[in-house]
Amino acid sequence: MFYSIELRKYFQFESVGISSGENFMFLFLEDVLNLVWNKILEEVSKKISPQYYERFIDTLKLETLNSEKCTIIAPSATIKTHVERKYQSIIENAILEACGDKIPVEILIETKAASPLQSFLEKSFDQKDFQFNPDYTFETFIVGDCNRLAYTAAKECVRKPAEINPLYLFGSVGVGKTHLLHAIGSELIKKDPWKTVCYVDISSFMNEFRFALQSRELIESFKIKYQSYNCLLVDDIQLLSTNAEKTQDEFFALFNFLFERKRQIVIASDRPSSELTIHERLKSRFVTGVQADIQYPNKEIRKGIVTSHSKIMDLGLSEDILDFLADQIEEDTRLLLGALNDIYLYKKSYSLLFLNLDKVKEIVKNRLYRKKNVEFSHDRIIESVAKEFNLNAAEIMGKSRKKELIIPRHICFYLLHNVFNVNKSQVGRLFQTQHTTVIHGLRKTEELLSNNKEIRFLVERISSKYKLQ
Repeated sequence: MFYSIELRKYFQFESVGISSGENFMFLFLEDVLNLVWNKILEEVSKKISPQYYERFIDTLKLETLNSEKCTIIAPSATIKTHVERKYQSIIENAILEACGDKIPVEILIETKAASPLQSFLEKSFDQKDFQFNPDYTFETFIVGDCNRLAYTAAKECVRKPAEINPLYLFGSVGVGKTHLLHAIGSELIKKDPWKTVCYVDISSFMNEFRFALQSRELIESFKIKYQSYNCLLVDDIQLLSTNAEKTQDEFFALFNFLFERKRQIVIASDRPSSELTIHERLKSRFVTGVQADIQYPNKEIRKGIVTSHSKIMDLGLSEDILDFLADQIEEDTRLLLGALNDIYLYKKSYSLLFLNLDKVKEIVKNRLYRKKNVEFSHDRIIESVAKEFNLNAAEIMGKSRKKELIIPRHICFYLLHNVFNVNKSQVGRLFQTQHTTVIHGLRKTEELLSNNKEIRFLVERISSKYKLQ
């Protein structure tokens, strides 16, 4: 291939070892032009680290260089996007140094047939494909004692990225973990539009990684993608299990890469990191920052959530309706928002301006916590479990962590919640323990029931004794 370049005007010949002549157009071979390209690369290498030079710049090829523009070929959309964001101005300045004039740079993707896997990954790498939920902001997050630490830490991640690193948010479904992840991401981008921020649930991460294992090229693209982010927001980390050995290794390597470079990492889970079924070396990384427990909101916070969203939706709900919704839906705040959506659609369907409390009760009845038709005593359930284990109820209700008390206590959690529909928050208050402890106890009891016939028969005996037929 030949290239047309007006030499004296656009190149400082001495810098590339070419003697100058009269002003005229030269045709010369590719190896001569490569001298110019090598000079440009030499200038670029002075501005960025060897690691990034090798990963990004060294993969580029010079296509054309003339008085109008410099065309560079990138091997993939991933490389192209990253170079444009991070290094294009550096390349243009290097051309100015090497050639004596400012020439605009255009970066193109190498034209070759992409496999379905490559297309999948390339598409997933474009941040434009992911938009943070505009409803999930710090302004719309209702703050109370149940979530104040998590909220404050999340704000700090935006104010001083990597000062708290990692931030580990944990709590049950619907308490606001995903809301805070989106708020962090959108605020970081608002603060600096050039920031690259990734929100990913761990299931999507695992699926991408499995796809990438198909070839060395895809693995490299996968690594480039995740290592290029300034902030990584990971949801539902509890779904990463010890069975996924390679995925854990990859996530561990990614975590270390970002952490060592002071990139912000925020992780969300439904349980404390100590209860995750992952390798200890990964758990140990999660405890180096701040762990913030988000509890279920109390009635005051729930009412704040309902009030805020009902105003946004222009529902015009009265105080008695707001109190009713906040009082009846105690656990997952998504149920609260779902109830508001039901009300909104009902009003819209019948062109109503206002609703009374009775009508609202009818609209949301399927979302409400429904009690059994007869009452039972919590104490009687606990006493029955205690009797089965030759203990007294006070021991089970106490704070002792003795092994012989843990299983009976967890069985009480299970009976109250799964059999008699007492919500987790009420169980926690009854035993004066944290919500996450109740969740852990329920999970452990479910494991016991699947593996231990005696425990299963015990639970069935007590259930049949008190449960309504």
